[in-house]
Amino acid sequence: MELNDLFGIPADPLVVHAAVVLLPLGAIATVIVAALPKARRHYAPIALGVVLVGTVAVGLAQQSGESLEDRVTETELVEEHTEQGETVLPWAIAVSAVAVAVAVAVAQPLRRRFPQLPANAVTAVLLAAAVVTAAGATWTVIDVGHSGAKATWEKLPADDDDD
Repeated sequence: MELNDLFGIPADPLVVHAAVVLLPLGAIATVIVAALPKARRHYAPIALGVVLVGTVAVGLAQQSGESLEDRVTETELVEEHTEQGETVLPWAIAVSAVAVAVAVAVAQPLRRRFPQLPANAVTAVLLAAAVVTAAGATWTVIDVGHSGAKATWEKLPADDDDD
């Protein structure tokens, strides 16, 4: 199934912007709730939800981008952007896994099953994993977005206005 249009306009810009906003936002929220154990109970499910929606948006962006690639002029920049775009989903999945781990760390059954785990060690591990995946996902989104902007805007005719 190809995702070409949403609401009568090309789908790619819509889902790409959802991914660009939601994945880093959810990743940063995951870092915050990993760092603040008292915030986990109330905010970890929200961070997880944002990350999961962002991850779905990344998958949809890849799908719509492949569909759009077939409809635009193939250039080196477009090819580079397409290849880079494939690197975002693994980071999104990693952030999702960490967000799940942060949300599960709140769960009472985990605490009952492993009472010997010190809370500080759990927080340190969750925080380290959250920082690494959030940084990787956010940097990758920025890098891919930059290559997409170059592919879209670099070859436009120069503005000849002398105003």
